[in-house]
Amino acid sequence: MFSSSLHFAAVILGLASVRITFAGPAPAPINEFATDGGIVVTHKAADYFPHAAGDLSAWDISTRFTGYNSTMESWLTSLDPHSGATAEDKAKTLISVAFAKPFNPNDKDMASDVQALLDAVAGKTTSTVVEKRDLTVTVSTSHVVVWSACSAFFSCVSGTTCSFDLQIGSAPRSQCQSQGGQNCCISWSTYNVRAGFFSTTWTTCNQEVNDDGDSSASCEGKSSTQGGDVCLSNRATGCT
Repeated sequence: MFSSSLHFAAVILGLASVRITFAGPAPAPINEFATDGGIVVTHKAADYFPHAAGDLSAWDISTRFTGYNSTMESWLTSLDPHSGATAEDKAKTLISVAFAKPFNPNDKDMASDVQALLDAVAGKTTSTVVEKRDLTVTVSTSHVVVWSACSAFFSCVSGTTCSFDLQIGSAPRSQCQSQGGQNCCISWSTYNVRAGFFSTTWTTCNQEVNDDGDSSASCEGKSSTQGGDVCLSNRATGCT
């Protein structure tokens, strides 16, 4: 009986080793949001306000929009701030590109952005109210997205759940994806931002938003050692 038990144990161990030895490799990451397709839209704000008294670089748009239908893509590429009769018209068009939707005066984010852009053109300094600060991460109720709708996209482009190449050194400084009726955008301030900071920002922001029980939010991570800042929001021009 004792020897039979030993034999039985040996069989079990043998089966276990077989399973370990012949186990298949883990599946490779899936690129859920392919970099091919979509359109790239680029506008330099200073081109539309050549006599601006202030620095307009924060309003430059160089963004890859994906996941939109052909009608929306045609509309985005047809927008020309040059066609505006007034500075306000030009600002509204530029902001429409950033949000990937027609300007709506009842949209507080869009209206405040137009005014902020016009203030920058006039050389006025503006201050941004930080609603929550946690080291280098800011969670805000401005330029928000429905977090659950955008979370899969944010997680993917930051490199935590699938394979995604943002082509940081040469690609546009924003990537926007239409998800669940949301304009989900990840943007960064410079081409020198380190790839790992996208993942760090997403992981920390997601934890903060979920811990707070927020359904809608925007979030920005800043780091002088990682090359700039990364923003998760509803527009291509960043969080602030």
